[in-house]
Amino acid sequence: MVNAVESKITEGINSALTSVINSREEYYENNPLPSVSDVKGLISSCSYKNAAISGGAGLIPGPLGMAAAVPEIIAIIRNQMAMVADIAKAHGKTASNELILDVLFGASGNVATGLVVVHGQKILVKRAGARVIQKIVAMLGGKITQQLAKSMVAKWLPVAGAAAMAAWSKISTDKIGKKADFIFSKQIEYETTSDDLAKISDGVAQIQLAADDLKSAYQDLTQGTSIIKTKIQILINLMKIDGKIDDSEVAHLQNLIENSLLSNEDQMQLIEQIGSKEKVAVDYSVFKENFDESLALVLDMIALANIDGNFHVTEKMFIKNVAKMIGFDDNDLNELLENNTK
Repeated sequence: MVNAVESKITEGINSALTSVINSREEYYENNPLPSVSDVKGLISSCSYKNAAISGGAGLIPGPLGMAAAVPEIIAIIRNQMAMVADIAKAHGKTASNELILDVLFGASGNVATGLVVVHGQKILVKRAGARVIQKIVAMLGGKITQQLAKSMVAKWLPVAGAAAMAAWSKISTDKIGKKADFIFSKQIEYETTSDDLAKISDGVAQIQLAADDLKSAYQDLTQGTSIIKTKIQILINLMKIDGKIDDSEVAHLQNLIENSLLSNEDQMQLIEQIGSKEKVAVDYSVFKENFDESLALVLDMIALANIDGNFHVTEKMFIKNVAKMIGFDDNDLNELLENNTK
């Protein structure tokens, strides 16, 4: 099911890439160009538009909910691409396929396409052939699908799933807009290469992208179970923080444990930790500099704090302390708390 979702999202990105650029060019042939002073408004408008789109998505728990939300996800991505093109125009520039993909691909983390290099006040863009563009589109589709699947809550709590979708779209759109503003505020130069050199460059780029794929897959394999276990341990500590453990909280954590990919030994340990009065020792380092996992953790904590209908002040302080330890942005956290607390 997840593979089918990824395939549909990738197809949607591919379709949107050319059509969005062309449609924005046609729009500005008959309408005034935005200015640099309009950029903040462009980002804000697109962020709230995308949050509204995603507000009704993800109401079905699990992969079926994510599959049903594919049209909304593609609409969000299309809006983000249009926003990047508009920000480019505000800076007197035109957004190319390479730049749009690089901005979308790298906005939520340190991974980038390798097509854009920042040299001080200058941006060097490597022209990419069709095969490289298709590879990047496929990787972007996979990356977005993984982002949406990160949160355990989105799998098991329908309302929290909708909140997770809205949070993802709002925060990712903000970050994409800010990165686009940074990129297009600088001088942009494109590498010029002969056809032969372009083919060689494409081959090198594909090798690099394949290597990045393997590295990412290896990291997911080695860190995946560690992150899941650590996340549940953090949620166990959160459940205990207000001095009152509700049956709904225990049932939710047990459900997460039973449906995880953890070993029987790890699952038994977590069940014992739920029943213990002691605080669980946690290594927060697995979440540092990992935006996707950090966002998923924050969403999971907020959802658990809400599950008994009483978001206690000690729970809010706990979430703020954890967010600080993992380096989660204060503004993003405050917005999530404001929009997702009862």
